[in-house]
Amino acid sequence: MKKIYFPSRFDRDTLSPFFDELDRNLKVNKICIDCTTLKYSCPTAMLIAGSKIREWIAYRRENKLTTHKLGHDTISNVHSYLRHLGFFDFIGMGIGNKVGQAQGSSTYLPITKISKPNFDESTQNISEWYEDIMSAVRGLARVVSGTFEDTEENRLYNYAFREIVRNVFEHSETDDCYVCGQRWENGHVEIAVIDEGIGIANSLSNSFEITNDEDALLKAIKPGVSRTTKLDGSLNIYDNSGFGLYILSEISTSFGWFVLGSGKSRIIGYKRNIDADGLNFKGTYFGMRLNSAPRQFSSLLDDIISVGEEESEASGITKKASGMSKLAL
Repeated sequence: MKKIYFPSRFDRDTLSPFFDELDRNLKVNKICIDCTTLKYSCPTAMLIAGSKIREWIAYRRENKLTTHKLGHDTISNVHSYLRHLGFFDFIGMGIGNKVGQAQGSSTYLPITKISKPNFDESTQNISEWYEDIMSAVRGLARVVSGTFEDTEENRLYNYAFREIVRNVFEHSETDDCYVCGQRWENGHVEIAVIDEGIGIANSLSNSFEITNDEDALLKAIKPGVSRTTKLDGSLNIYDNSGFGLYILSEISTSFGWFVLGSGKSRIIGYKRNIDADGLNFKGTYFGMRLNSAPRQFSSLLDDIISVGEEESEASGITKKASGMSKLAL
């Protein structure tokens, strides 16, 4: 029987060989997937790996291929942690807490499913739809910021979750996304959001000529770039301006790093650099880790938007940042 081992770490840069092995053996009958090798897990990689594994397992079940699991009930710190977060339920191994069951704490945000609020443009104002999303993410920001107070750091993570989640629902053509996060004792914070929708290349192709997934990702972090950039205004029912990912990528590369992936590619931003490589994933993911939070997020947001609007205008895009993208609440 073929055996596939988890990597020793679910970390930003450890997933590619594991994903390649899953893809190579997707249609092989009688496989044992062994979790005992996993010793450490970070939020972004854990959520990305979870989505990949659950897609892989679902395909095999649908095609009546035999898959054994080994080690998901192992007693170790990382396996206990993942069971508590809902990871094994998320991937379809059916052990531990279900997704959404764990309450979280002041230091971690378990895997949480967020569903798209209903919106009827004939009877509702878009601000009501936005408020539903803000209500859904407000508690998530409090966990990773470590406080219920209206601090600049709380505003930052509230903004980050809000912009990524609404980006999912505006562009991915899926009704659900999953989030998780962690705050460490040294003040480092990592948050992640994934969806299993159409992907960034398919979304941006409505307004841009896209050559491949890497091209789409690099465009997606430019100011003013959105699925709706070149569409008639009447089709932009969510008032999307294409500034959310740009703003978050700018903050992340200044204070830590981000990773954005979709389709066959991903980009990693750190210290004002952008690197690109391959990782096969159905849908889209965004993760960011900040080693420290900006002291004055609100003023930093204004500065980034001002520079971004000048850059987008210089590139021939006349869109300004939307009111929601400017809102640091």
